Amino acid sequence: MTFGFNDNAVGYGAIVKWLREIARDSCGTEIAETAVVLPLVFMLLLGIMWFGRAFNIYSTLNRAAREAAVAAASPSCATCGNTSRTQSDIQTNVVNPILQAAHLDPSQLQITNFKQDVALTTAENGSKVSLSYPWKFKLNWFSVNPWGLQTFTTGITIVAESQARQEN
Repeated sequence: MTFGFNDNAVGYGAIVKWLREIARDSCGTEIAETAVVLPLVFMLLLGIMWFGRAFNIYSTLNRAAREAAVAAASPSCATCGNTSRTQSDIQTNVVNPILQAAHLDPSQLQITNFKQDVALTTAENGSKVSLSYPWKFKLNWFSVNPWGLQTFTTGITIVAESQARQEN
């Protein structure tokens, strides 16, 4: 197949014939299609990974909040002299080990609400705990900052809340 002008054809017909030969040729179409599709596939995979990590952080925070609420609702503590547990004790001995097991930094955790002996219903008392954890979208230690999207540059704050009733 040649892509030059034929000596027998003259003028407009030769140009049309030459353009038809170019249009029929499929060399390089696979590369062009790959160049279009591959970035979309990578974006989809990164989105799946980021969502999976965010969901993992949320479930870890939810578990930590649930365990903290149960520990705060327990009326006595045998290891701390039969008194109610303090917020720092619960964070050190209950919440931080859960976060460390999930490879989260406990120093970034914020306990936004910690209440003991609060009325859950008219007949029941208990505890309420709210935790928040900031998370930036990262890829191999590099922060990902898409153009003009403030949510991605600052990250998101993942919040988990839990309550537990006191049992007598």
